[in-house]
Amino acid sequence: MRSYYGTSVSGEDFWPRPDMVDPLVKSLLRGQSHTLFGLRRTGKSSLMGEVRLRLEAAGVLVSQINAESGKGLQDVFGELLRNLPAPDLKAGLLRRMEQVHTLAQPVVGLVRSWMGHGPAASASAEKDLLDYWPALSRVLFEALKAENRRIALFVDELPFLIENTLEGGPGADPRQGMATAQKILVTLREWRGLPHVSMLVAGSIGMRGLALRHGLDPGAFSDMLPVVLPPLTTEEAGRMVKALVAGNLSPLPGWTEESTRCLLAGLPDLYPGFIQLGFQTVADRGSTTPEAIQRNLQEHLEPQLHHEFFSQFDHRLRREDPERRQQLTAAIDLVVDSAAQGGVSLEVFHEELEKRGCEVPEELAAVLREDGFLNFNARTNNLCPASAMVVAWRNSTPRARRR
Repeated sequence: MRSYYGTSVSGEDFWPRPDMVDPLVKSLLRGQSHTLFGLRRTGKSSLMGEVRLRLEAAGVLVSQINAESGKGLQDVFGELLRNLPAPDLKAGLLRRMEQVHTLAQPVVGLVRSWMGHGPAASASAEKDLLDYWPALSRVLFEALKAENRRIALFVDELPFLIENTLEGGPGADPRQGMATAQKILVTLREWRGLPHVSMLVAGSIGMRGLALRHGLDPGAFSDMLPVVLPPLTTEEAGRMVKALVAGNLSPLPGWTEESTRCLLAGLPDLYPGFIQLGFQTVADRGSTTPEAIQRNLQEHLEPQLHHEFFSQFDHRLRREDPERRQQLTAAIDLVVDSAAQGGVSLEVFHEELEKRGCEVPEELAAVLREDGFLNFNARTNNLCPASAMVVAWRNSTPRARRR
């Protein structure tokens, strides 16, 4: 296995996760749609890539976009249609559109550009697109409805696009941003409501907190089932390290089982990306003894963890207003402090947050779950830290920074 960090992998470079991939592929083939929210570098994009390969092998038409830097209707629906590997479907869509005489010519030209039949559209076309969206979205919907092949639409980092759309930039009309964001969410829901269309929406920030901050519908994805991507088990992580040692460009003749145990013990959690980063940190320096591995992890890995991973939690909290941020921080502290006892019960969670002036504790819990801070253990009915990394972040981050 080749060592990669910071990029999506699939095929032979993807560490097998049949417990995640197989059920998700089967569910998407049935027409169910899913959300996949979580921290960066935890394997979301690689999971999407592997699922996409499996769906394409099953004959599904898959269109995938990365919407992180996008904004507006064009950067969702134009890109999804442009990337759809179905020239006949696109041709049929254009024929349908050209029969609707109420559409303005700039809008017709815009859609033709999506299909590769015209020059790229300018940013100013977004206002025309918004004005004519009720008519155009109906044409797009009917074209998808008439298709008898199965379609899967993958939208990575959709929450960032929604946020970009709402904020708009200097001089933007906030009412137009809100109207556009609402139309994006409604149209996506209409499309995945078709029996042969499934959708996988991913993001390194969640949608619920974003919706509550900006007044959007927090239940916009209530028809989608969440996918929670857990770290590897210790046994799986050990096998992955063994594969990395075997595939390393420079031989590591002194690597032992003890080396593997020491490496894994020095990581904040066992996500494949962490294992890749930790392994590169020690392998690039030829470290194989437990002492050398421990020293190199402390000197070279821990600073990267704060930069690459722990800062994500800080950024999430800073998106909130001061009052909400204090409530979220109090909720995180409550759950992390109870982690050794198996978490905190929902009843205690509600009681403690109500004492701090939080009127809707379940709303906070939902935001923190989607943003990768907390998980709900259905067996014990307790809220727990979503991963060991949450505990490591909380314990290594000054309280003042989190407030």
